[in-house]
Amino acid sequence: MPSERQERRLAAILATDMVAYSRFMEADETGTLAALNERRREIIDPAITDHRGRIVKTTGDGLLVEFASVVDAVGCAVSFQRAMAARNDGIPEDQQIRFRVGINLGDIIVEGNDIFGEGVNIAARIESLAEPGGVSVSAAVHQQLKSKIDIEYEDQGLQSVKNIEEPIHIYKLLLEPQNKEVEAAVTPSVGIRPMPAVAFAVVLVFCLSAGALWWNYGAPDPEPAGPDDSILSATDDRTIAVLPFQNLSNDEAHDYFADGIAEDIITDLSKIAGLFVIARNTSFQYRDGSEDLVQVGRDLGVRYILEGSVRRAGDQVRINAQLIDASTGGHVWAERYDGTMDNVFAAQDRVTDLIIGALRVQLTPSEQKAIDEHGTDKPDAYDAYLRGLRLISDRRRLDVEANDAAQAAFMEAVRIDPEYALAYAGLAWAKWLYIETVSEQFPYQEIADLAERSISITDNALAHRALAKQYFAPMGFWSTSTSQPELAVLELESARKLQPNDPDVLADLAMGLPFVGRPEEAITLLQRARELNPNHPTWYFAPLGIALLLNGEAERAVEHLRIWTEANEHWQTPYIFLASALGNAGDIAAAQVALDKYHDMWGYVSTLRAVRTHWVMDADEEEIFMNGLRLAGMQETVIQEEIK
Repeated sequence: MPSERQERRLAAILATDMVAYSRFMEADETGTLAALNERRREIIDPAITDHRGRIVKTTGDGLLVEFASVVDAVGCAVSFQRAMAARNDGIPEDQQIRFRVGINLGDIIVEGNDIFGEGVNIAARIESLAEPGGVSVSAAVHQQLKSKIDIEYEDQGLQSVKNIEEPIHIYKLLLEPQNKEVEAAVTPSVGIRPMPAVAFAVVLVFCLSAGALWWNYGAPDPEPAGPDDSILSATDDRTIAVLPFQNLSNDEAHDYFADGIAEDIITDLSKIAGLFVIARNTSFQYRDGSEDLVQVGRDLGVRYILEGSVRRAGDQVRINAQLIDASTGGHVWAERYDGTMDNVFAAQDRVTDLIIGALRVQLTPSEQKAIDEHGTDKPDAYDAYLRGLRLISDRRRLDVEANDAAQAAFMEAVRIDPEYALAYAGLAWAKWLYIETVSEQFPYQEIADLAERSISITDNALAHRALAKQYFAPMGFWSTSTSQPELAVLELESARKLQPNDPDVLADLAMGLPFVGRPEEAITLLQRARELNPNHPTWYFAPLGIALLLNGEAERAVEHLRIWTEANEHWQTPYIFLASALGNAGDIAAAQVALDKYHDMWGYVSTLRAVRTHWVMDADEEEIFMNGLRLAGMQETVIQEEIK
């Protein structure tokens, strides 16, 4: 009998293989292998990566893939099957390369990198019953998904299969999407029809005309998600929300310290690709400590909730933390730390390690290294950093007084510890917020120097985000130089690798990707960001609305652009996009009102010329945008003047 207990876990298993593989190989071995490898390289493998799957094994013509989430498994299958169908369009049926897919949710046994058990066997049996080019799933998968993704199924009833004692209840997915929003929710970067690359570029340029960067701009306070929210929901056990830690000190001034402890734990967890971690500004709305944690878990779509408290008196610190299973309300573990500020990182590490253990996450060496790096061993520097962090975390745009306080706190941290990377990154970010607030001083080089100094000490996501903004900054109307989106995206890709579960990182990247021809990936990332941050700010609606507009879906674009406009009614940029969307949607009266508001704020010319100075629309995109403005009442002579 083995001396060690077998590792078991619940997983979504996807099995797939190529239809008529033997016939193709008999006719043309070399050509078949080349075509198969091409489909994997260009369609299947990217879809698996985008949906966080792990290829367990290959079988020549097939794959066995493990997913932590049923939603990811189904999203992956639907994505690559639709892309395969598009690739086969126009090819005679007997020459088409097609795959069958079967998906099951079940218990598996893990041995090294391999998996075994009935959960795997059932997935393979379902795959054998799937139609060529189709996806079939077990009843367990159907039960999890029927309220999560708006896709239709065909009940195929109980099916008897080889070597499985009980019949399996199987459902066939109907892959034709009922609407484009559903398609966007499950389609990764390998999709069929790329969205216009100019969508996000245009809005960023317009925003700068108001003297504030559109990127990271929105209403001061987060708003709840709006209409048509077909975003993917977490169904996996590796899901967690960290609530704000209660400050039990006698001094309310220590609130920042309690929040900082919780936020540091969120940041550490966001570095782990295998976790789903709710964003700070969503989980921190549960602050009074009286909430029903079972209901909180349901509201946020998470299995686990971490809550705790901090008591600080001088140099003495007491931290209590407990992990709750939100499905039952029961305690998984409770931890208490009593000590001094000198050892506060040890308490954070202990809490993070216990969470990782409870959620059964296997860290990669780079993830472990990232979590172990605290940046400073000087308690006073850490305390100053937390004071600055509290200020820049509470709002995206600070008033001048708050910004001055944030910068002073970060500079204090740097003075105490000149090798504190996060303090330099925080200072760079605060200076960006100052630009967005005041728009009179533009210390771009100083910000870049601070961010690069930070990265030279310890690689971190916040510094990469600051550098990315630097590459977009020259697009303002006060400048004649152009942006460098390729460099911005490189910085944001680096940030994403460091913190793959940080919704702001994902949303920032989603804004940059369309500038380099990757709009569908941007939509997927934005969906993920909204899932991680359900209480997201209203600027999340801007990129989706503009993308829908330029993709010819004006009616649905209006819904999102209205929310963005209502939250920024004193800012002219949203009105011109809303006017175009309303015009294309046929609501001419409302379109004219929106265009008049834009003209009242900005005038009739200059803006479109500035757009064309920095970005180039293709003919279809330009025609959609301009047609909406024509219908809204913009004079043809003005439009033609701007097009020149």
